Amino acid sequence: MLRTGLKTTFIFLFALGLTADGLLGQIPRRRANPDAPVDEVFWAPSIIGMSSVTNIPKGNLNVTILHAFGIATNGIEDLWGLDASANIRFGVDYGLHDRLSVGFARSRFDKLYDFRMKANLLRQTRNDTIPIEIAVKGDFGIQTTKNGFGFADRLSYFISLMFARKLTERVSVQISPMFSHFNTVFIEEENDHFAVGLVARYVIGDRMSLMVEYVPVLGKRSDGTRNALSMGLNIETGGHVFQLFLKTSQWLTEQHIISRNTDNFLDGDFRFGFNVNRVFGVG
Repeated sequence: MLRTGLKTTFIFLFALGLTADGLLGQIPRRRANPDAPVDEVFWAPSIIGMSSVTNIPKGNLNVTILHAFGIATNGIEDLWGLDASANIRFGVDYGLHDRLSVGFARSRFDKLYDFRMKANLLRQTRNDTIPIEIAVKGDFGIQTTKNGFGFADRLSYFISLMFARKLTERVSVQISPMFSHFNTVFIEEENDHFAVGLVARYVIGDRMSLMVEYVPVLGKRSDGTRNALSMGLNIETGGHVFQLFLKTSQWLTEQHIISRNTDNFLDGDFRFGFNVNRVFGVG
């Protein structure tokens, strides 16, 4: 009886193996597409103050909260800037396409409303047939404080062309020529500013990465305008990306960071702040 049982079991397993082999042979073998875009050049659509080449997937809504406190080096007097006047920005962006998003936001300073668009022109591919990512962003802002200005006098504009590359699984870099324009400025200010944004990211774990962002202004600038420097920590938690940082500029839109930052990080003029990015699938 034992031998019969073993023989039956052996026949059953052999037949099962043939059946499984036949079934598996019918499943098409799929390889990862070498021409597919690389994943996660950056974890969020923004670095700290600047935009990144990362866009919002089609049908997704990204809700952002940006918060920059006062200068931290006053110490305990104002609790390292936490008691000082803070700038806050609430924003919403929607992915019309995997390569195109639109959005708007409202900032506390100047009671500023801004409307923006970002489009990916090229995506870096896994096999390096396209070695870089290229994206373009446009933004225009409307100042709504009561100051007697006409509508056109309240407008500001920004455009950026972003070039980025994911060098390794841990390291990504981005360089962004930028231009800002304000329709109306004071005598000591310039209407136009050119700058270049320099960004580096280093992943230190599955959920954490370090960021640094430097924005030197090129050519003429408004009196007192300084180059903005920021450094921070990204924490990814699935649907959220939290960004904790130290930065010079208290402005939260790029045209203002370029033209109206008067603080110098190396002189101790930095402030604490945070960004929150939350993605919702609505499409």
